Amino acid sequence: MSKVKQARGLIGVATSVTSAVGAAGAVRAAKDKNDKLLLLNAAASAIAALTGVLIAARRLKKDAGK
Repeated sequence: MSKVKQARGLIGVATSVTSAVGAAGAVRAAKDKNDKLLLLNAAASAIAALTGVLIAARRLKKDAGK
């Protein structure tokens, strides 16, 4: 696997993890405010972050196999 592809995959994972941390903070804030719409938005953000991590991990795994 080339160093560029590996770096790109790691950046993707880092970005998704950062998004997940932000989503967790949003969940806490929504629970504190007891706002169901904000909680739904935070949950959707968490799902998107998880999907990003899974896609980046799959890409790294595929590139490692080549």
